[in-house]
Amino acid sequence: MLRGSDLRPEFTDQTLVRGENSHDPLLDAVELLWTGEPDQASRLLYQEPTSVRVRALIAECHRDLGHHKDAVAALRELVTETIGTGRESFMRQHLGKAFLATDQTEKAIEQFRIAVELRPDAQQSLLASSQQALRYA
Repeated sequence: MLRGSDLRPEFTDQTLVRGENSHDPLLDAVELLWTGEPDQASRLLYQEPTSVRVRALIAECHRDLGHHKDAVAALRELVTETIGTGRESFMRQHLGKAFLATDQTEKAIEQFRIAVELRPDAQQSLLASSQQALRYA
């Protein structure tokens, strides 16, 4: 779930998450990132083959470590690369969170609004997370 206080993911049942995502090769890194260990998560992620997902998770690590310029730059690049694809809404939502971390609320709102617009037919949980982010901002 996304915490209402800062829009960061939070495990409510780690055993369930591990069981349902046991096939995910990035699960250990994601778990570290989402439990407040972005430095350890980034070390694991830098060992993985480069992909859009790995790069997005590394950008989140940068954000959580306070390297906001690096996070915003990486996520802007990923948004540009994913325009028109199914991943664009994810990248825009993550960019919005990076903008919030730098107190650029108007830019965050713009990214969250676009993410909502891109998700009218998405899974309900994805649309709800974008709507939550927009309300929060």
